Amino acid sequence: MVEPHAYTRRRLERIADDALRDAGALGAVPTPLDAVARAAAIDVLPVAALGGTDVPLLGALWFQERALFLERRQSPVRRRFTHAHELMHALCPWHRDVLRTDTAAELFGPARAAIEAEANLGAALLVFGGSRFAAGPLSMARALALASAHEASVHATLVHCVEADRGRSALLVAGRFPQRDGSLPVWRSIRSPAFGRTQLPAVLTAGSPLRRLAERARTTREPPATTVHLGRRTLTAEAHDNRHAVFVLLTG
Repeated sequence: MVEPHAYTRRRLERIADDALRDAGALGAVPTPLDAVARAAAIDVLPVAALGGTDVPLLGALWFQERALFLERRQSPVRRRFTHAHELMHALCPWHRDVLRTDTAAELFGPARAAIEAEANLGAALLVFGGSRFAAGPLSMARALALASAHEASVHATLVHCVEADRGRSALLVAGRFPQRDGSLPVWRSIRSPAFGRTQLPAVLTAGSPLRRLAERARTTREPPATTVHLGRRTLTAEAHDNRHAVFVLLTG
């Protein structure tokens, strides 16, 4: 996945903070995205469908007319992220020369281009209140509470919490369906700046503590936890299954 450069991240933080300030929305939870759009003179137009049946679109931005189109049938949290994603396209001056339309793969799968990675990061900054966001001591319970408060998906919240964490944390995003050997594939891993270079697993191996933890997450309401050893480090691992993926949060 393309990750924005540190300089670009700081630039996106300034843009998000300015947009929130202009809308009087700094510190508001959840972020009133409609107010951000109004302050930026962007019309938001919900529509029944975008694109064709083969490639459905979640959102689109008409730069010349400052018009943002949102497909109505998305879930509320997905529509909210799409809204913020398209807003960031409009707010980034260097995006204005390119008319973008966004499919589900571009918004929620691996970002294939820097411009989409920037819009994804910027969307998270808007949804979570800009550069002032701080999760505090990070745990799965804390991330679930933040997701509810900010009206965001658990996936987006966990990624943003780890990326913004000043402590040592990492996130594994794994598939729910076992491979032939019983392991679960790790689709993506994210680490906080302070986590270090400890190698993260590419699979949750059958019979391993992390694999057993992922299995427990399927049937328990409270996030299960265990202690794991990676390299020379002893970490706390917590898991959450959202019926699309398994998220393993590592802290310590």
